[in-house]
Amino acid sequence: MERYDRIFSFIWIVVGISQCVGSVSLGIGEMVEPGTGFMPFAMGLVMIALGIALFFEASAVLRKDPKLNFSVWSDVYWRRVLYVVLLLTAYAVVLPKIGYLIATFLVMVFLLKSGEPVKWISAVFAGIAASTISYIIFGVWLNVAFPRGILGF
Repeated sequence: MERYDRIFSFIWIVVGISQCVGSVSLGIGEMVEPGTGFMPFAMGLVMIALGIALFFEASAVLRKDPKLNFSVWSDVYWRRVLYVVLLLTAYAVVLPKIGYLIATFLVMVFLLKSGEPVKWISAVFAGIAASTISYIIFGVWLNVAFPRGILGF
C-alpha cells in the first residue's frame, strides 16, 4: 500500500500545484481583502503539504520493510478494467438514443454485477435508486438538461 501512497502523493502534489497556478489567475487579493482565488490557493497549498507528508510517511515505511516494494500493476484485474471501459463507452454511445434514466440504470446494474457478487435484486434496486436520485438532484433541482431518449423524460 505504501508504494501506492508514494505514487498518489505525487498526483496530489501536481493537482495542488495546478490549483495554485489556476487560482493566481483569479486573483488572490490580500489577507484583509481576499480575492476570488484566495481559498482555492489555500486549498492547493494544503494539498501540496499533505502530498509531501504522505510521500515522506510512505517512504519511511518502505525503508523499514523493503519487501513492501512491489509492482503497482501486479494486482490489476485486466478483464474487469477492459469490461468497465467497454461498458462506459457503450454508455456514452447509447445515452443520447435511449435517454439518461434507462442508460444510467443499465450501466449501474452491469457495473454492480461486474464487481463483487451482488444479487440481481440488489443490483436492480441500486440501479433504480442511483438513476432516480441523480435525475432528481441534477435534472429537477439543478435543471441540468439530460438526453430525453425514448421515454421522453
